[in-house]
Amino acid sequence: MAERNPALRVLRGLSLVEHEAESATLRAQGFYPLDVTGYTVNDMDRHASIWEQSPVPYACQVLPGLTGDAYSALFDELVPQGYIPLTVSAYGTGDGPRFTSLWATAASVPPLIARHGLSVDEFQAVNNELSSRGFLPYDVSAYMAPDGRLAFAALWKPAAPSERLVEHLMSEGLLELRRHDWEPAGYMLTALTGYDIFGEARYTGIWQRGDANSQVRAGLWQDAFSVEHDALLARGFRPARMRAFNVLGSPLTQYAGIWRKTYLTDSEEALLDDLMKPFMTKYQVPGAAVARAERGRLVLSRGFGVVEPSTAVPVRPTSLFRIASVSKPLTAVAVFRLIERGQLALTDPVFGPGALLGTTFGTQPYESDVLQITVQNLLEHTSGWAAGQDPMFGHLELGQHELIDWMLGRQADGTLNAPLTRPPGEVHDYLNFGYCVLGRVIEARTGQSYEQAVRELALQPCGITDMQLAGDTLGDRRPDEVVYTEHPSTNITPYAFRISRMDAHGGWLATAEDLVRFLVHVDGFPEVGNILSPDSLATMFTRTTAHAPDGTQVRYAKGWHINDEGNRWHDGDLPGTMALLVSTADNRCWAVLLNARDFPNRARLEEMRGELDALMWQLGNVTADWPILSAFRDR
Repeated sequence: MAERNPALRVLRGLSLVEHEAESATLRAQGFYPLDVTGYTVNDMDRHASIWEQSPVPYACQVLPGLTGDAYSALFDELVPQGYIPLTVSAYGTGDGPRFTSLWATAASVPPLIARHGLSVDEFQAVNNELSSRGFLPYDVSAYMAPDGRLAFAALWKPAAPSERLVEHLMSEGLLELRRHDWEPAGYMLTALTGYDIFGEARYTGIWQRGDANSQVRAGLWQDAFSVEHDALLARGFRPARMRAFNVLGSPLTQYAGIWRKTYLTDSEEALLDDLMKPFMTKYQVPGAAVARAERGRLVLSRGFGVVEPSTAVPVRPTSLFRIASVSKPLTAVAVFRLIERGQLALTDPVFGPGALLGTTFGTQPYESDVLQITVQNLLEHTSGWAAGQDPMFGHLELGQHELIDWMLGRQADGTLNAPLTRPPGEVHDYLNFGYCVLGRVIEARTGQSYEQAVRELALQPCGITDMQLAGDTLGDRRPDEVVYTEHPSTNITPYAFRISRMDAHGGWLATAEDLVRFLVHVDGFPEVGNILSPDSLATMFTRTTAHAPDGTQVRYAKGWHINDEGNRWHDGDLPGTMALLVSTADNRCWAVLLNARDFPNRARLEEMRGELDALMWQLGNVTADWPILSAFRDR
């Protein structure tokens, strides 16, 4: 896991000469600086820095302990060479302020503005003026000016007006309060500086629009810093920013820092493997993909095993899988998007003169009960057809339209091919065919193919571009799609079915990550913008009033399973694949996809489904410190 958690070094308490010598040693070993800070101890310059090992060399410079004039001259010298300042650290000395800065080359150098010697009020005035011109601060450092007043040095670059928040004169308590208020709103602390105000430590921070799993520590003395750093490192948090300063009347240095968790630790990764591998071995699953989000932020996206046993190509987050009946929530969301546009209503009849599909299909006239089937009945599996009449795995010679023709048709003697077994709306009996019909409704109302309509209605608004309908045969395999295997005892090939015909009820390909991306846009939580209104979501997640064939209550809404705890999910499986999509009442969600299914008998299949569900709940306990990989706002 070296590339995920590269070697790290933290230097502290070094004189300028010592720091330059240690820096040269680290550079020779392939380390590069992430941050550097200057300060004084007993009127002597000291430096601290964070270094990370990188296999890819890049040009950077640490320029420590410069006077104000020398620091200002760097902008005329280095910016034309393609360098930009990443950080600035200022500190007061008996000979005037000194400035330590970290510079690195950039593909393009934006307009930059640097100021120093600013009081709090001057900083605020300059910041307001620059903000009006489209510049926002990205680093700040406090120091004591020669006249004994508090001064600030800062860096600005172009950014959107809502991208940053700045707060001054914070106590440790107020710093934590601001983090509590602003981080859930999508801001992360990116710069922090500490200073003395009448013998009390105070802080200035910059919050930037973005998401990261961060830990912030302030007011740490030398030994306490070491303890906190080691404890955070053990949890996978790596130092990103570090500032040191002195408080009046104390010879000791205080530290403030920001640590971020970008990856799981090696031990957490191993725990994931320890949970997944026994399940995959037991059920002979070659490959799996798992994605997880917490409060609208992607925290896990990983592959396990292989795409195909014969090639040993690993499953990656970009691997596509058949998702079987997890396709139904996609269809349901597309239907509700059309309802919001006024192009559909739940109460619209589907078949018959003037209905959504009119008299296009089957033999006329329709039976009176068929005329009563509505969009809501199809969404809730309450159309009146029984599960045993589901034609979607038979009649392989028929296309979708011919299949509906057959279901609504009659034999030569006038007998109905598939008469309803009960009135629409009374009984919930899970029926894939109902969603096949919904696919044709979507086509009729949009004038587009089902696939194109769902892309525009349900996927593109979520930022999803890679999902597509599956092909039937191995030769139809899409780029990045896995290969499907079925348990040897079943004697069923995963490529013997017309998956493409199952479009609206079971025909989609997806990555686990894209399924989670879809889910956070339709879960009703505020962190990510929902593509359906609150009223539509409430209706979609309302349990059907119909009962099961045996008279018991069912846990199904409109395209989603639900329970009394407020959790929502859908599962699905076909020969060679299994999928599960879950959204919990406490704002977590996950998707898991497999490229095999163990189905020698119904009991074994139910056991596999149950263990997969339990396993995904267990994975949530791998760590309390999930890294934030994406906020789902980047597409």
